[in-house]
Amino acid sequence: MAKTTLYFVETMTEEQPMAVCQTVEHFYEQGRRIHVVAGSFLAAQRLDGLLWTFAQASFIPHRIGLSVQGDEAVEPVIITLGETPVAGAQVLVCDGPVKLEFMQQYDDVVQFVLMDDPEKRQESRSLWQAARDRGIRTSHVAYASKGKPWLRP
Repeated sequence: MAKTTLYFVETMTEEQPMAVCQTVEHFYEQGRRIHVVAGSFLAAQRLDGLLWTFAQASFIPHRIGLSVQGDEAVEPVIITLGETPVAGAQVLVCDGPVKLEFMQQYDDVVQFVLMDDPEKRQESRSLWQAARDRGIRTSHVAYASKGKPWLRP
């Protein structure tokens, strides 16, 4: 099993969809397979639309996968509802709730910390502590408006 690194990236609620897209683009450009977990079908549809339109110069092949098994997923980015395993995915981007046990299947995991939602922020703190207690590598990425500073080289 690969050693997981769990990134806690601070953002605001209204900026999270764009942050998800920028994160997916970053890992896609590295040639990685990405699994995005959406919290609802509506959220998955919104991300599906945004990944086609969020940046003029980018094209990120992806699809919503309601059931992804074996090697049927040829796209490098798969959006699922909940914790549906995606064969060969190395990166997990959490746009919805995901259990720590599921996260440990991936090399890199991105968890967004919603700075303007006290309940979600507390959930992220609890997840951070649970990850640290299990010896999972964690990395905190402070909020910076306008851009994607955590993705810069």
